[in-house]
Amino acid sequence: MPDIPDAKGVLTVRKAGLGVRKMSYSHVAIGLFFLFLSIGGIYRYMGSLQAIASLGLTVMVIVSVKIFHWAEAMGDKAEKFSDRAIGWKQGAVAEESVGGLLETLPNNYFVMDDFVTKKGTTEYIVVGPKGILTIETKNHQGIVTNHGEMLLRDGHPFEKDLIKQAWAQSYSLRDLLAEKGVCTLRPQPVIVFTDADVQVKERVRGVQIIGIKDLHAFLEGLPVWMSDRLSKGIIDCLWATNNIKWTRQPSPKA
Repeated sequence: MPDIPDAKGVLTVRKAGLGVRKMSYSHVAIGLFFLFLSIGGIYRYMGSLQAIASLGLTVMVIVSVKIFHWAEAMGDKAEKFSDRAIGWKQGAVAEESVGGLLETLPNNYFVMDDFVTKKGTTEYIVVGPKGILTIETKNHQGIVTNHGEMLLRDGHPFEKDLIKQAWAQSYSLRDLLAEKGVCTLRPQPVIVFTDADVQVKERVRGVQIIGIKDLHAFLEGLPVWMSDRLSKGIIDCLWATNNIKWTRQPSPKA
């Protein structure tokens, strides 16, 4: 396997939220309450401070260690839950920001989001004079580069093959249009990173990789080639599937 060059960037350290800290503190407080309650019970049962010193001290140490590990485990679970919630929120914001940019396209473009295919849900489909695009948004952070046909984040491969996923969506849409007898065009797959520094200068295995700040320039730079008739046929076909939510409604049929 060829060597993969390192990518240098800014390291971002995010601390756990205030709610997570409060949750951990509350667990410790509850544990301490039961610890002192146990000490009181030992004193009342044994009726002697000396007994507490000989027997209770050992119990206190054991209970204290258990409480510490329990509180730590609960804090880790709370932080993981918080991380997942943050990830979901960032993903939603990423989609909205890309959708907002697509809505500024001229009126002869049609934008569809959450289109359901056999290969999953395509976040955005753009149909217009410059062809068909399938667009997926990713909220990964760090520096996105490529080493040949391998897409990297901070010098390491992604956990999933994002290129393969993007092509799966494109081919699924092509197959649908071919099945309906509209055309056999293959949509151009695009991956838009909303929070990463994208330093990819070429298509990776045919997929366009860009940062959100470059989305407008990318769309502007595409050549005009699709006829209005073909564009309308594609739009009518997708409309007939009833699997989509239109960001911009198509013109009524004549």
